[in-house]
Amino acid sequence: MSIHKKRMNESLKNQSDTEEISALVGELPTWSKKKTASQIGILLFLIGLIIYFTTSDKNIKTEDSIETPVVVSTDGPIIEHSGYRYQFGELGDMVAVRECSGTKLPWLLRVSTGELFRFDSWAKTNIKEASFIRQIEGASGITVIKDPVCDQLVINKSDADPLILAN
Repeated sequence: MSIHKKRMNESLKNQSDTEEISALVGELPTWSKKKTASQIGILLFLIGLIIYFTTSDKNIKTEDSIETPVVVSTDGPIIEHSGYRYQFGELGDMVAVRECSGTKLPWLLRVSTGELFRFDSWAKTNIKEASFIRQIEGASGITVIKDPVCDQLVINKSDADPLILAN
């Protein structure tokens, strides 16, 4: 009886091994139409979200990137920038706006003393402090030479060649 059971167990084992192998070798599992339709629907929804967010970001960036040109007035150190008017220093001072890596910041030259100042940001309240950069003997004016990365400041001198500040 034990021999018969043993053979029966072996044949059952062989049969189940064969079924496992045929299940692995046979056709791939098929997806139901309902499951496929829901996955396609989710995919289309995600694509729609991606399109929505990428185009809405471009619209926001376009609105933000519309800038009013920087205007330096000829009757004093007043600048119009992004819809605001800024007044710098004293009568006789000169202001230039230098753009570096996409950031536009004002620089002030006090012609009477030759002192050069840099503002690290635009004023959000009534007063903004400037950083003293250096004193330039004989300074008579300040201009900007446009550059793709960082504009160069040109300090004109009444008694010598202009001084060009690249950084």
